[in-house]
Formats: sequence, structure tokens, C-alpha cells
Amino acid sequence: MLNYIKFATYQFIGFSLALPKLIKFKKSPEKFSSIEKFSFLNNQAKKSLDFINIKLTILGKDKIPEEPVLFVMNHASMLDSFILMASVDRPVGCLIADEPVWKNMPIIKDWANIIKCIYINRSNNREGIKSILEASKNILSGHSMAVFPEGDLTWIKDPNAIVSDFRNGALKIAYKANCPIVPLVIKNSRDIYEGFEPIGKIHSHPVEVEFLDPIYDHINNSKLKSAHLSNDIKNKMIDKIKDFRNK
Repeated sequence: MLNYIKFATYQFIGFSLALPKLIKFKKSPEKFSSIEKFSFLNNQAKKSLDFINIKLTILGKDKIPEEPVLFVMNHASMLDSFILMASVDRPVGCLIADEPVWKNMPIIKDWANIIKCIYINRSNNREGIKSILEASKNILSGHSMAVFPEGDLTWIKDPNAIVSDFRNGALKIAYKANCPIVPLVIKNSRDIYEGFEPIGKIHSHPVEVEFLDPIYDHINNSKLKSAHLSNDIKNKMIDKIKDFRNK
């Protein structure tokens, strides 16, 4: 548990010291750029992973288009959100499960709001569609978004899967925003966090992140079914993870 205690302590100190900055952002959001608002979380995530000796190797960052995109990621660890924030050097909001443990977390919920994260109700289709439309509007306004389309941790959904099946609706964000999809493959994160709750054991292992080629298929062919595109992206992720394991 030592790593977890170190990690949790670092979060408490980092977010406490940033309270004056948070208050300024909340009081006068129009005075600060999205980059200024995001930079704290980006730095906090990088330093947090360094502090517990989780070394990130990032590949393919040059493939990310300059325009706003939808990042699509696999989800094997409770630390994947930190890996996302440490890997993407642009403001990005994330779709988050509309669960009390995340939605009501002090201070964190304020930062989530500042970077335009959106809570999605996975059990109510009507509310889910509203969240998808809101996320697409963020992209249309110039703010990239990210989603874990598996909808849950891989090994919770399917203990035998390398990447579990996607919830097809998640990709509808890119259809509505008419923006590129950038798959982001997180490799070797399953064993860095032991558990499924905000409290767990953290293990120091290297993690490789790879950005794949941006996808425009849904833009070039608006009739392309999201289920087909989801399966294609999932298989590309699986191939990359297999290649990593076979090194």
C-alpha cells in the first residue's frame, strides 16, 4: 500500500496548493485560456506517475491532427485517466460515468467541470444521448474530447478480453461533431492498479501509450455504421497490445 499512500498524499498536496488557481478559474473563467486551465492537470498527472515510478513511453503523438478530435481509449486500469492527462498535450475533456463516487468527489469535480468533462448516464438512453450531443458541441467549439468506449474496465466486463466490446454510441460523438477519431492504446496498465475502487494497491510498471493514425472513415462515409467502426478500432488496439506483449 506504500505506493498508494504516496500517490494519495501527492494528490492531496497538489490539489490543495492549486486551490487559489481553482478559485480564480471558477470566479472568472473567461479570463483564462483552455490551455491555462488544463496545464495544471497535465503537470499533476505527469508528476504523479513519476512519483510512483510509472514510466510513460508515448508513441505517435505527431499523428494527432491540429483540429479538435475525439480520443478513443481502451480502459484496463483505474489510473488510465492520469495516463490520458499525462499523454495529451492539449486541453481535453472526458466522458465520465455518472456515478456518485466520481460526480461528488470534492475539488476533483470542479476541475472536471473546468476542462469540460461530461457525465454520462449509461442506464438511461435518453440522458446518454444528451451527453453525447454535449460532447460533440464541445468539439465543434474547438475543445477535444476523450472517451473510454468499453464503458467499464476491460477485465470487469470480460476477464479474458484484451479489449472488451465497445458501446457503439460513444463514437456517435465524432459523427455528430464531424471530427477525426484518434485511437489511443494504453499498454500494460492492467497491473499498475489492483482493484476497482478509488482505494487500491499501486504497482510500479512501465506503461506504453500509442496514438494510432487518425480515422476519417465516418466523415468520408456518413452511412458507415458505428458498430463496424467500433469493431475495427478495437481490433487495431488488440493488435498493438499483442505486439507489445510479444516484444
